[in-house]
Amino acid sequence: MNTAVLDKFKKICLKLGENNKPTYVVMAIAAVKGICRPTFTMMDKKEEPKTKKYTAIREGLTEIIAIPVYWGLGEGSAKLANKFLPDELKAKGAKNCMLIGVCAAALFVIPGLCSLAIKPLMDKFYHNKKGALAEKFDEISTAQALKKHPAPQPVYTPLKRPSIQSFAGTGIYKPYGMKAGSL
Repeated sequence: MNTAVLDKFKKICLKLGENNKPTYVVMAIAAVKGICRPTFTMMDKKEEPKTKKYTAIREGLTEIIAIPVYWGLGEGSAKLANKFLPDELKAKGAKNCMLIGVCAAALFVIPGLCSLAIKPLMDKFYHNKKGALAEKFDEISTAQALKKHPAPQPVYTPLKRPSIQSFAGTGIYKPYGMKAGSL
């Protein structure tokens, strides 16, 4: 490969690695997930169109919620660290606090916000006269899955217990008892 191309690639990688904040990484991942997951869901040919649309919108909404939360908690925790840490620890401490903020967002804040926000939003998108269509989708999906792949019925065969008399003569049971040292 050309050395000029390798040098350019090396410079790009070094530049990306110099100012690599955890917030930017997780925001990039969330953006890709927000685009790819709904796209792949819609491309699934085995699933019903209504179910695909519902799932794709739900996945997209999750990432729409996640991106600003990652940014807010990541940057907010870094600013908080810069405010309270001594000068010699500010640079490294800010990035560490940013990572902690991003992790807290992923573990606690985003799942909580999604639980609070997505259900009401999906009910607004998919609402019928009887109530939330989202709950109906869950019932339909389960029923369709059972039609495609019915649960196997357990097969019970009664056990035939051997009697002591059936072991006589096999060497397993000897009516006169076992001798010490014999097999």
